[in-house]
Amino acid sequence: MAYTTRLKMNKQATGANANTWGSVLNTEVFSVVDQAVAGYANVTLTGASLVSLSVDDGAVSRGRNAILELSGTLTSNTNIVIPSASRAYLINNNTSGSFSVTFKCNGGTGTTVTQGSHGMIYCDGSSVRSAFGDAASRTVGVCATNLPDTSLADIRYITASTDTTVTGSKVLTSLLESNSSIKVSSGRAYAVPHSVLDAASIVVSMDKSNNFFVTLTGNRTMDFPVKGRAGQSGLIYVYQDGTGSRTLSYVSCWNFSGGTAPTATTSINSVDILSYNIRAVAASLTVTDIDAEMKTDFKDS
Repeated sequence: MAYTTRLKMNKQATGANANTWGSVLNTEVFSVVDQAVAGYANVTLTGASLVSLSVDDGAVSRGRNAILELSGTLTSNTNIVIPSASRAYLINNNTSGSFSVTFKCNGGTGTTVTQGSHGMIYCDGSSVRSAFGDAASRTVGVCATNLPDTSLADIRYITASTDTTVTGSKVLTSLLESNSSIKVSSGRAYAVPHSVLDAASIVVSMDKSNNFFVTLTGNRTMDFPVKGRAGQSGLIYVYQDGTGSRTLSYVSCWNFSGGTAPTATTSINSVDILSYNIRAVAASLTVTDIDAEMKTDFKDS
């Protein structure tokens, strides 16, 4: 019998297999093609350093499956040898243990499928390669794992381990933390003032900004600020409304020089400024100690 060079399907000769043609066709052609196109197999690699995935002539074989899921706990680097014939595989490396899995064919170069990842590989008949390339074949930087297709417009993250110049506006929606100095060589750094809700007890949400403003429309108390961070500092502008005569008192977390709370200016539309620095916060981020000083009655010169 003759078999195809890649999928090893039976090439039945004209007039061969009388009365068994259909059986041979189903078993040695259709079943073989079905496995090669959509077959799935789990390959357990525990304790093995070399695994061969053979493709037998005209028979369902583990090495013919299109999708291979690797499992087991690796105890050494493992080579998986596939037939030296052109074809592609979808690989899911679901193994554990800190060792590599490399696909290769006899006498050819191989490619490693990173543990915990999945990818497409192909054999050209002599060597095995990643179907999507890796960092070495792309102009998107250096990385230990394969990278998806991208463009300059898609790159939104700053390289972590090297010096980087960033152009264009960037909006950060979570905490930015630096363990080194932050220097502004030109331009400026600023916090947009945030409007605080006027109420009988004024609660400043410190996560909104460093600078705040509030217009008093009645006698008020500065309550415990919330969502603060020790070391945070800034300004709170206190405005009187068009009626004036509004008083401002403070709860126990507010500390002033000499222990005496300042008296707000009460004239119509007057402006006072509280400068503050947070000394301590509770686990809930409610401010428990905040040092402050008020400068009063700001006017045009």
